[in-house]
Amino acid sequence: MNGAFAHGIGVDILHLPRLLSLLSRRPISKFTRRILTSNELAEFQRFSSTEPLNHTPALSNPAIRFLATRWAAKEAAYKASTNLIPTTKEQWIGWKNFEIMKGSRGEPLLTIRDGSGEKIGNGQVSISHDGEYVIAIAMVPQTL
Repeated sequence: MNGAFAHGIGVDILHLPRLLSLLSRRPISKFTRRILTSNELAEFQRFSSTEPLNHTPALSNPAIRFLATRWAAKEAAYKASTNLIPTTKEQWIGWKNFEIMKGSRGEPLLTIRDGSGEKIGNGQVSISHDGEYVIAIAMVPQTL
């Protein structure tokens, strides 16, 4: 196989009521601190300060949508990279090893970090949502 096509690919779909159920059982701050990087958390806080979580129907709330898209994208990125990023048990790859930020045109940008937090590369991610569903697909190059 040509090395140019050697990538890991991952996909994730999230049913928003699942996220809402999870958030109803624990403080939202605990969930956000667990899955979001500091940059993502700052962006989430801008969403939640302009549109409080309890004032908008949950499925149309921009802050909930933000959490859902980041969670799905990180799950897809994790699936795409599990066989590509060498880690030890102490360097377990988790949600904070993947950061999804917006590019200059609003496109999602995926940055990948190793277990110690050092940037090791970029991947590609596409995110879409419709109604109660969010879907994300990620591609991670084997050359990480």
